[in-house]
Amino acid sequence: MSKKRLKSAVDNMEVFDAENYLILSVNPRIYSLDVVYYAAYVLLDRAYVILGGDPKKKILVELRPKDNTDLKSLGREFNNELLNYAVYLKQSAKNQKLKEAILQRVLMTNLAPVEGCEPNELLGDPGGITKPWGREHGRKKKKG
Repeated sequence: MSKKRLKSAVDNMEVFDAENYLILSVNPRIYSLDVVYYAAYVLLDRAYVILGGDPKKKILVELRPKDNTDLKSLGREFNNELLNYAVYLKQSAKNQKLKEAILQRVLMTNLAPVEGCEPNELLGDPGGITKPWGREHGRKKKKG
């Protein structure tokens, strides 16, 4: 640690009030480096961000506010963003198969018709839901 005086330590934060910056220690077994990048990116408009440490042992994040933001609040916001993006990435991974199935379904409904085969047969749609409205109900000719 540097020779600068440590005014207070809260959770994973070391706050240096006199120099107006803080250092957060992030456990990479809990939060991946990608999650740290996302959380840091959210704060770029309000703070200068410097990343350091060993991404396999401990990630260090230095935050220097661009205005008169309270240091502890800034650090807590960073911690909230870590959790926010960790949950987002976890949910995204869980929903990956569902997203792929929906995309596949969307792309298959745009297939050109196969001769001798209705689109609903290709998609396993026995109820005929994908059958175009015009084919089912016919187009009425205008009189006159």
